[in-house]
Amino acid sequence: MSIRAEDPIVLDHVSVIDLDEMGNSPSVRLHEVSLALAAGEWLNVVGVNGCGKSTLARLLAGLLPANLSGEMRRGFAGNGVSPIVLQQPKAQLFGETPREEVIFALEWKGIVKERIADLAEDALNKVGLLALADEPWTRLSGGQQQLAAFAASMACDPLLLILDEVTSMLDESNRELVLGTARSLHKRGTAILWITQRLDELEPDARVVAIEGGRVIYDGDCRGFLYGVPVPGETELPSSPCLRSGLRLPYLASMAIELRRLGKWKDPLPMTTQEWGKVLGDVGDAEAKIAKS
Repeated sequence: MSIRAEDPIVLDHVSVIDLDEMGNSPSVRLHEVSLALAAGEWLNVVGVNGCGKSTLARLLAGLLPANLSGEMRRGFAGNGVSPIVLQQPKAQLFGETPREEVIFALEWKGIVKERIADLAEDALNKVGLLALADEPWTRLSGGQQQLAAFAASMACDPLLLILDEVTSMLDESNRELVLGTARSLHKRGTAILWITQRLDELEPDARVVAIEGGRVIYDGDCRGFLYGVPVPGETELPSSPCLRSGLRLPYLASMAIELRRLGKWKDPLPMTTQEWGKVLGDVGDAEAKIAKS
């Protein structure tokens, strides 16, 4: 079957099961996972450590383990390996300096030699590493090494970019830089797989897949992930997929769920700073009116 540029990446009942040296004691990394990732889509993946997020990331990047069952179609991403940035950058750095790392990535992608120097400089400039482009890794922090790995991965505008908890080692300003750069790539048509445990990085209407014990337990929008999805006609309040996945709800989200339980708030519950500002402003206005009456 021929692959078209608009075809999604598809996992159909995919499992990854590790066995010990004797072929016994199976350890399930992914179990019967079915999902699709469309060209140009932004997909968030969340879950606790060890749940299978990184296994899923490597699969979607095209790094296929031998112990894979089920069907996978690479769709728009083609048969090659897509750029992936791991949580620990030392595991994937090949060059001796940030500049060498980016140049290596561009050469590996087959970019014409005449363009490589300019593309490398532009990528390093975007992540604020141009002044450190020729410094050895020993003189760079873990966060700066992470930025170099990110620069190398996005230097040639890939069709798919996989980012596995890339902001975990970054300070707030560099976290915003990486998130903003990834969003700019997404606007230009790059599909982004964004793996995180930082729930403040999720936007209300964006798609999120939650993994627990190697299984997909939720696939929907981020607001539904935090608060659950009400079922029309049912009086029972929805449970939070966030809690079911083992992650801790942000304080404000916990408060919103409790106020919903007490019958004081109704869905949709607030999620963004702007939504919270409006809700709290409305509460303050109501209290002021009561005080004046």
